[in-house]
Formats: sequence, structure tokens, C-alpha cells
Amino acid sequence: MKKIIVAVCLFILAGTTRAQVKFEALQVSPQMPKAGQTVSFKFDKKLSSLIDEKKVDVEVYIFGKKGLKIVEPKIIQTGIVYSGNFKIDSNSTCIAFAFSANDNKVKDNNAGDGYIVPVYGSNNKPVLGYYSSAGSLYSGYGEYLFGMKTVTDKNLSLLEEGMNAYPEAKNDASYFSSYLFAINAVKKKEAQSIIIDYLKTLAAKPDLKEAEYNTLSQWYTRFKMKSTADSFTHIMKEKFPNGKWKKSEAVNAVYKAKDGDSKKAAFEDYIKAYPPSADDKQIINSLKSAIATAYQKDKNYEAVKYWAKDLPMDEKASVYNNVSWYMALANDGMTQAKQMSYEATTWAKKEMIAPTEKKPDSYTKKQWEQQRKNLYAMYGDTYSLILFNLKDYKNGYPYAKEAAGINKFKNAEYNERYSQLMVKVTPPAMAKKEIENFVRDGAASSKTKELLKELYVKEKKSDKGYDDYLAKLEAAAKEKRKEEIAKTMINETAPKFSLKDLDGNDVSLASLNGKVVVVDFWATWCGPCIASMPAMKAVQEKLKSRDDVKFVFIDTWESVENKKQNAIDFMAKNNYPFHVLLDNDDKVVADFKVSGIPTKFIIDKTGNIRFKSVGFGSNNDALIDEVSMMVEMASGETTANKHVK
Repeated sequence: MKKIIVAVCLFILAGTTRAQVKFEALQVSPQMPKAGQTVSFKFDKKLSSLIDEKKVDVEVYIFGKKGLKIVEPKIIQTGIVYSGNFKIDSNSTCIAFAFSANDNKVKDNNAGDGYIVPVYGSNNKPVLGYYSSAGSLYSGYGEYLFGMKTVTDKNLSLLEEGMNAYPEAKNDASYFSSYLFAINAVKKKEAQSIIIDYLKTLAAKPDLKEAEYNTLSQWYTRFKMKSTADSFTHIMKEKFPNGKWKKSEAVNAVYKAKDGDSKKAAFEDYIKAYPPSADDKQIINSLKSAIATAYQKDKNYEAVKYWAKDLPMDEKASVYNNVSWYMALANDGMTQAKQMSYEATTWAKKEMIAPTEKKPDSYTKKQWEQQRKNLYAMYGDTYSLILFNLKDYKNGYPYAKEAAGINKFKNAEYNERYSQLMVKVTPPAMAKKEIENFVRDGAASSKTKELLKELYVKEKKSDKGYDDYLAKLEAAAKEKRKEEIAKTMINETAPKFSLKDLDGNDVSLASLNGKVVVVDFWATWCGPCIASMPAMKAVQEKLKSRDDVKFVFIDTWESVENKKQNAIDFMAKNNYPFHVLLDNDDKVVADFKVSGIPTKFIIDKTGNIRFKSVGFGSNNDALIDEVSMMVEMASGETTANKHVK
């Protein structure tokens, strides 16, 4: 397959910078698109990595002052050339094209560089917003959207280019903050001194705005210069006694309150101080949702309904589903949970079939349709668990089956609920056959496998031979998963780091040379991180006999004041035997170009990254197998090396 070559040409004409971007496979007209214009494009498949694909799907991402808008233009196919056009409005700052095939499984992202086109102003320069929009794509957002390479240096250079073109950008608090974060991510050791110089220049300005004081306070706090940070906060509050900070503190007081009654009292104080207007509708609804959720923990279910009753139906359904889910897990208040969950599930099904809301700009038609299906599946799964707890197996079964089916029976958690109800309402042979398929596909949880064992014993009148039977079912899934994992193997030099552990010892990557290192980036506030930890504990236990394997759990992106004590308390509370390192300045997570947590890296014995795994899919067994296989391959298995990219 051909690689796509990108050429960036800079022309200096009459003192004006023109950044014309040219691509091999993509042509855009006009070359310097401006707000209000119709943009035409042609994509030549023969010059693309999609050359062997039968059909190419095209999406256009338009970034603007009001957020992201995805356009699906009408495509005209002439042989192997795909063409179309779309209009950009006055808010547009940056255009990105996405080309894919085979239901988005194969992508052409211009060899990882993306197809990114600036929107120009009347001065024939890219508009200011282009630099921050394009920069965000290089700092991780592009990797999330279309698999672009994360290049933090490129983000910094774009932001610097923007400030050179528009010196006034330094007065834009949002832009300037993005610039400082980019420096902190790229410049590493010298970042603090560079940023402090900028902060001193900012502080010397006359008549600072509230947002600028806030920037000063936040960065000095980040650099652990508490007295300096506090002084700027104090000045800000004196100069702006009724500023945005005061309203923010009143809002945060609601979120920080521990129980429903405390949240209610804080909310009433907020309403008294800031009578709601139309502009406050979103935050008011968010606060009411928080209060309703808190009352679930207090088991005051009537209060839950009271605080949710006036919410828009989508938000009310979300509260009802979340509340009833936790009630179902605890098997508590099932009658009330059933009422709330049924209302949420019924609404979600109607929206799935015939939506009453307009498609969000940030979704394609296909994404929006799938999002509505996924929402119904989630709510239906909750409802099926409640009905299971109430022993209403017959009515719970179809909801569980629909939820699992929407996920193509590949989601182990949904399959678990489906299996629990299936064994109650279908013939044992039918249930056994279906669960066997889940195991073969690697989509069966531990509980689902326990159900299979019960069916096996019931049929065979003994558990004799079960272990071999299960191993044979799992063999195909594990081999298939191993092949899939091998295809994701990479070979990149791991960023060097040295961090303190919870005992105050320095731990560096260099000190672990000669070992396979599993690096897990996490935070105490991160739900998926916490959910993955039982599996990580199990895989660490599984590999504990191997002296050549080391696990380190890097605590990052924490905003609490005492990060060390926060991590110590979390580990003690959950009894996790992890070797925790503290990324207090969030520099190591930036060096590894992490865009979301949990993210795990498997580093081989020579200090090269061989695997990167982002997120957690809720299947503990799958994660245990995945990490085990990655460690095995990173240890030097020759068959895996054939798949290195």
C-alpha cells in the first residue's frame, strides 16, 4: 500500500503569511477557504492507503468557536475519485477530513498526520482559532477521532505560530492557558522556569482581568508555590468581589457537599444568591441531578424523584438509570428502582426508534443512531437486572437479550445479565449452547462461566472433565485474541522517567532495565481506572513468580492538595498491593502522550514500548489475558515479532 506524502508550503507575499496545505490524495478548493464559502474536495483512492478498499466513507470535521460540527456531504464517485462540497460558516476555524472503509475498521489518516486544512481570514492568514483547534488534534484529540499521531511538539509550534501571527492571543486567557500547558508538556525540565517568566510578565500588566488572576493562581499552585498562588487569589477576590469565582464557589459547594440534605442546603443558598436565568438552565439541571443522586446514597428514594421530576427527560432518564443501577447492585429498594428504571428504559426505546431531539452536530448519522441504541441497551440492561432481582425472569429476559444483541453479544457484562436470565427461562441445552459461544468469543465473564459450569454439572451429573471442556472452549478465543494483540505490537523508545513512590524512594525506568515493565497510568477519581484494578491485581498476582516483570502504577492528573496521602489512603482502603509512583507535575503522562486514562504501556527489557492499551472494557478476565499475553510477547517471543509495525 502506498504511503501518503504531505507537503506544507509557506509563501511570504507582501509581508503576509499564507499556509497552503497540499496533500497527495486530497485536493481542496479554494486552497484558502474562508468563512461563508463553499468548499469543494476530491479524494483520489489510488493515491491513498485505501486503494484496495471497495467503498470509501467520507466525513468532514469542522471546528469552530462553538465547538465541533461533523458534516457528511453528498459524495459523487467517479471511478476511484470521490468528490463533494460543503459550506463553512462564520464560526469555522479548522477543517479536518476523515476517510475510512469497512465500517471504519480501515482508515486513511494521511500516515498519521491527518488531513487538516486551516480556515483563513480576510487578511489571508489562518484565523486565530485554527492554531488551537489544529493543536488539539495533535495533542491527542486527533488520535481519538481518527487515529492521528499525537505530536505534542506540533501542538506547541502551532500555538506559537498563532501568537506570532496574532500577538493579541496572549491576552486570550483560554489560548494563553493552552500555550502554557503545551510548554509544560514539551519543554520538560525547563518548562517551569519558562512558564514562570511568562507569569511574571502577565502579573506586571496593568488592570489584570479576573481570568488572568485565575491563570496566575492556578499555575503557581501547580508549581507548589502556595503563598504566591494564594496572594493572587486574594487580590482577585478583592478586585472582583462579585466575580465569576464567587458563583463558581457557590456551585462547587453543592458538588462538594457529602449527602443529599447538605447538597440541598447549598443549592438553596446558591439559588438565593443567584436567582436562575435562562443562561443558568444547564448548571441548575446539573445541580439537581447531583442532589437526586446523593439522595440515592441516603436511600431517600422519594427525594430522588422530587429532585429529578423537573429535569429534561434525557437528564431525568440518566439520573433514574444511574440511581436504579446502584440500587440493583445492592439489591435494595427494588420496587422503587423498577419504577424509575422502567421510565428511563421506555423513554430510551422510544428515542431509539423515533428520536424527538435533533441530531447533535458532533455526531454522524450513523454515530447518532448507534449512540441511541447504546443508550437503550444500557438502560435495558439495568432494568433486566432489577427484574432478575425481583425474580421476574420472563419479563427481564427480552430486555437483557436486546441489550446484549445491540452489543453484538461481544460485551461480557451485558452477556452476563443475559445469561443469568436465559438459564431461568430457556431449556438448559439452549442456554448452554449460547453461553458456550460467549466463551468461544472471549465475551464471557467469570459469573457467566460459573453458570456454564452449573449447566455442565446438571447435564453430566458431575464436574468431572469440566476444566478440560472449558479450556477447549477458551482456546480458540485466546488464540484469536493473541493474534489481534500481536498486530498492535509497536517498537518505540519509552520516555525516561524518575518518580517518587509512596515511601519516598526514587524509581526510574533506567533502574528497571532488563525487566518487562507494565506501566499503568491512573487516578483516584477515574471510574474506569478503579474498575480495572481488581483485574490488574489478579494479573500481578498471576505473574508474581516472574522476576523479569515489574508493575508500576503511576498516579497522575490529580488535583487534590496532598497527592501522596490521597494515594496512600486509596491503596489502604482498597487493599491494593501496587507499587505506586507519583506524577505530581503530570509531566510523565505528557511524555508518554497519554490522552485518556486508564492507559497501560508494556515496555520490553531494552526500554522500548511494545504495547499501548487505552481504557477498560469491564471484562476482568479479558484484561488479565490481554496483559499476560502482552507481557509474554514483550519478553521476546519470536512469533510475535513478525507482527511489529
